[in-house]
Amino acid sequence: MRNVLRLLFLTAFVAIGSLAAVLGVDYGQQNIKAIVVSPQAPLELVLTPEAKRKEISGLSIKRLPGYGKDDPNGIERIYGSAVGSLATRFPQNTLLHLKPLLGKSLEDETTVTLYSKQHPGLEMVSTNRSTIAFLVDNVEYPLEELVAMNVQEIANRANSLLKDRDARTEDFVNKMSFTIPDFFDQHQRKALLDASSITTGIEETYLVSEGMSVAVNFVLKQRQFPPGEQQHYIVYDMGSGSIKASMFSILQPEDTTQPVTIEFEGYGYNPHLGGAKFTMDIGSLIENKFLETHPAIRTDELHANPKALAKINQAAEKAKLILSANSEASINIESLINDIDFRTSITRQEFEEFIADSLLDIVKPINDAVTKQFGGYGTNLPEINGVILAGGSSRIPIVQDQLIKLVSEEKVLRNVNADESAVNGVVMRGIKLSNSFKTKPLNVVDRSVNTYSFKLSNESELYDVFTRGSAYPNKTSILTNTTDSIPNNFTIDLFENGKLFETITVNSGAIKNSYSSDKCSSGVAYNITFDLSSDRLFSIQEVNCICQSENDIGNSKQIKNKGSRLAFTSEDVEIKRLSPSERSRLHEHIKLLDKQDKERFQFQENLNVLESNLYDARNLLMDDEVMQNGPKSQVEELSEMVKVYLDWLEDASFNTDPEDIVSRIREIGILKKKIELYMDSAKEPLNSQQFKGMLEEGHKLLQAIETHKNTVEEFLSQFETEFADTIDNVREEFKKIKQPAYVSKALSTWEETLTSFKNSISEIEKFLAKNLFGEDLREHLFEIKLQFDMYRTKLEEKLRLIKSGDESRLNEIKKLHLRNFRLQKRKEEKLKRKLEQEKSRNNNETESTVINSADDKTTIVNDKTTESNPSSEEDILHDEL
Repeated sequence: MRNVLRLLFLTAFVAIGSLAAVLGVDYGQQNIKAIVVSPQAPLELVLTPEAKRKEISGLSIKRLPGYGKDDPNGIERIYGSAVGSLATRFPQNTLLHLKPLLGKSLEDETTVTLYSKQHPGLEMVSTNRSTIAFLVDNVEYPLEELVAMNVQEIANRANSLLKDRDARTEDFVNKMSFTIPDFFDQHQRKALLDASSITTGIEETYLVSEGMSVAVNFVLKQRQFPPGEQQHYIVYDMGSGSIKASMFSILQPEDTTQPVTIEFEGYGYNPHLGGAKFTMDIGSLIENKFLETHPAIRTDELHANPKALAKINQAAEKAKLILSANSEASINIESLINDIDFRTSITRQEFEEFIADSLLDIVKPINDAVTKQFGGYGTNLPEINGVILAGGSSRIPIVQDQLIKLVSEEKVLRNVNADESAVNGVVMRGIKLSNSFKTKPLNVVDRSVNTYSFKLSNESELYDVFTRGSAYPNKTSILTNTTDSIPNNFTIDLFENGKLFETITVNSGAIKNSYSSDKCSSGVAYNITFDLSSDRLFSIQEVNCICQSENDIGNSKQIKNKGSRLAFTSEDVEIKRLSPSERSRLHEHIKLLDKQDKERFQFQENLNVLESNLYDARNLLMDDEVMQNGPKSQVEELSEMVKVYLDWLEDASFNTDPEDIVSRIREIGILKKKIELYMDSAKEPLNSQQFKGMLEEGHKLLQAIETHKNTVEEFLSQFETEFADTIDNVREEFKKIKQPAYVSKALSTWEETLTSFKNSISEIEKFLAKNLFGEDLREHLFEIKLQFDMYRTKLEEKLRLIKSGDESRLNEIKKLHLRNFRLQKRKEEKLKRKLEQEKSRNNNETESTVINSADDKTTIVNDKTTESNPSSEEDILHDEL
């Protein structure tokens, strides 16, 4: 399926921005999927560290040794598959499935009680904003921060993926789109946006309806729909925590060059029935069977043991997956409580009988979506073209049985990837909303499932602004009733489905004098501009005070005088958003933790490399050939180093200096390499003849260096002569020319390398002079050869770079000469033209004088003048030319 989307995307891929990427996130209660899109990675799934396609939603927080018990920075965060196993061992440290708690308070008993039952052992507390936080090892973590940690880790992996695709890329994730249930209220939406705002690098975040994400993916995958024929589909999304049924119409215009229109028509949901509820039901069956077979264990004793409950929940989740494909599931829990191992089995029939009371609730959202359609839509259930399955729990057999009974089997569409349809759709929708890239055009009509209203402080009546079914994003203005007096300030309360969520305080005192009763005989009114954003956030954009005249009464739609714009402030009611200072603090804290995690990972990686190198070195030392013929001093040194470093490795902790580890890795590597080279050189004679050859090679290289210096000097001397008219100081200009970075780097250690090379030549000359050769000196001779070869190689490479740099600089001198030469020529030509113009002007003046004088003379005189000066006219014409 994603190959189809990738093909569609590539055919229309045009980067509008640069150095950017869009990350689409299907933020589920139990699992998270993500896709990144950039010029380097069109539609690339972000795999987990274990190369899995979906991420466990949540993390585990463990305290690191050596930090204070209340130090918020002394923690290690664990993500991925390891989190699942930690939930049974450290339930009080494992924070999973946080989505239903977003924008909630501890006063929401239904949500909090259900969460506590599913995740025993966690300690929830209330923040000063009335939101939920978790207390882990005496440190309080706001829910938004925990969600942001999860999202940040995914964004970091997405950026690593882009880097892996092209190491030179500067693309990074800076835009993000999240799936979100349509039933999420204003507080929940703001909480998710707050979580995104404290992640590093994210500049823009978009909230996309889960149902719309699946619908977009469905349309892009199907590609062909009957032109001019409106079709109706229901997206049935049963995830871990809820059921959503979203009804859509899809219309391909008769003119097939026009984009397909997707319109949201109806909605139904159950916020608490989903896969997690079925897991808890199986857990209850396991618990009942355990208590029946172990009557000595009381219910309250079992419920007071978080680890036991976590083990039951984990076993129940596995059993649910098995029962989706089999008629029976075996349960095996080791040391459930009091070292009791428990084994039992659960049949699919037992499970279905246990949830019999929930069967009608499974399909109720579909009935609600059809019977409570928006506006004037009246599509009946039999007219539905198909039900698109989404969400992992939609695969449960009893769920599909209920759907088939409701709409028939042929209308249950199973050709959509229930796990990844939402993430494919949300990233495409995010691309469109952010205008990052051009893709296949779609007309999307999204509608609100809630009604948004307002109330003025001096009135009791609620006024609807955007009713259920209103398309969004949307903006509208409402003119209030007139009033005779202007208070110092007044309030506007904002409501969602009749529930107050925000209060706006308008400062009107500043304009009281300008809008007095004398000036506004018919009173004043307020023109309020409301906005329902693409994230479906309801807010006030502008408040204007309008002076009403008698002509304005009864004509509120036409506002000729825009009036004065009033300042206002907003305050969340009950549940408050993160303040700017809190966002900044949490953002910096996550950055610090990310830095620590990176350092810790690198530290552990270096420890692993050191350990591996030590064992490799030990294996080398155990080789018979090395033991018998290896360089004895170096073998002894390496043997002692391996022993000491392995002992040191056992006591190494995170407080160990990282440079110390790198230094030990380097020492082991160098010494091991020397021994290997020594063994490779066993067939080399290392005699006087070989050393004479080395000495000859050394002198040749030194001569090549001198030759290059002389060549450069000759060119500079030649240039001084040839370019004397164009360059004042050739040598000074040569020095000024900046060398390329790679040449500068070579030059920085040139003298040091040259001196070391000369020293190695001196050592060779000394040994040749004294004829110091023999098996007893072989190790020393090998060291001399090794040093010679090393410095010769370095010097040859540096000389090659210097030659390249000097050649480039000499060429620059030539270019400078040519530029200056052309400049001089242009100056000379300009001066010549100026002189010629002046001369021409003088000649013209002289000729004009002669002509004027000739008018007073006779023709005879003119003829004589011409005859006596036969060449004057030619001279004048020649000068003009």
